[in-house]
Amino acid sequence: MLTINEKIVFFKQKLLIQNGSYADTIRDEVYDYFFERIGDSSDIENFSFLNTLVSNKEIEEKIDLIVSKIIMHQHHAGIEDLINEYIYMEKIK
Repeated sequence: MLTINEKIVFFKQKLLIQNGSYADTIRDEVYDYFFERIGDSSDIENFSFLNTLVSNKEIEEKIDLIVSKIIMHQHHAGIEDLINEYIYMEKIK
């Protein structure tokens, strides 16, 4: 079982992967949100959603989900709203 710190490291590494696609830009935005914009990236509370994910595969799937939702422009909300809905599971009002 992964510790929360191991999950955060894996999450960060996966967001930094570049493969020459438009998704790279989106992953960069998600990275900025978690590791630059929301303040102290060492605050484990910011990564509480990782507690529900038990494997690296689930973390990758969560990243893929948010990236695809942003690319599809599911709604006109900003990246913060999409992250809240699909990562923290808080419905947008």
